Amino acid sequence: MVKNFMEKMNDLKDLLKHEILDLYSAEEQIIEALPLMIEKAQNKDLKGALNNHLKITEEQKKRLDKIKQLVTDEKKPEQEDEKKGFFSRLFSGTEGKQKCRGMEGLIDEGKKIMAEDISPEALDAAIIGCAQKIEHYEISGYGTAKAYAKELQLEDVEKLLDETLAEEYEADKRLTELAVGRLNTQAEQVNVRNEEQNEPMNESSPKEGTRPNRKEEPGRNTTAKRSEPTTKKKESASSRSSASKDSKSTKANSKEKASKGSTQKKSSKSASAKNKKPAKSKSTAKSR
Repeated sequence: MVKNFMEKMNDLKDLLKHEILDLYSAEEQIIEALPLMIEKAQNKDLKGALNNHLKITEEQKKRLDKIKQLVTDEKKPEQEDEKKGFFSRLFSGTEGKQKCRGMEGLIDEGKKIMAEDISPEALDAAIIGCAQKIEHYEISGYGTAKAYAKELQLEDVEKLLDETLAEEYEADKRLTELAVGRLNTQAEQVNVRNEEQNEPMNESSPKEGTRPNRKEEPGRNTTAKRSEPTTKKKESASSRSSASKDSKSTKANSKEKASKGSTQKKSSKSASAKNKKPAKSKSTAKSR
């Protein structure tokens, strides 16, 4: 049982060594990549945050040098060279030096995005996204190494790793504040403005199947075309006025007719009344 337990610890120590070398390679690549990200960043606060993290990364690399000495048996260098382990051989670079392939991929992806032709606001948001992917990789790596060191009861190594892990969490928090509070919102506002500017262009563009308007020939008289709407307005105004006059005259005529009709009725009534009176006188004469 004791032998199996010691072998297990030796395997875990190999894993810890692998993680330390992987993180060391990651920090080297980050130190090389950050200056380009700082140059491309447009926002002043983002530039400051990246500059600050570059200095912290350089200190983290020095801290890893101390950890490498603690986890490596300096008394048996030949045995350490022979016992590279499966993970070291698997992730070693072309020159025999272990290289962090995960960080290499993240940095290459960031370079492709920064090479795109996008607005400054969107570029800042993209840089934050790339930087946070890097931070999350480091948080995962340092957290794993710290767990191994704790299991192996390497208190000094655990303490150093925990110090770096706290710095990575703080850097990620700072980037999140920049992104959520400001830069992502600015990038979205630019997107909305671009959409609003493109809408009138889409509406004014000729539909399919219709011929675009010809350009005006030099020297061509366009006064007649421009005056057409004014002439039409005048014509419509005059037609409205004539129509109103006609309606007024019609109403007057109808009133006149009505008055004549009433006059004729009155005259006919008076005539009939006169005709009736002599008839009464004749009848009275006969009776007498």
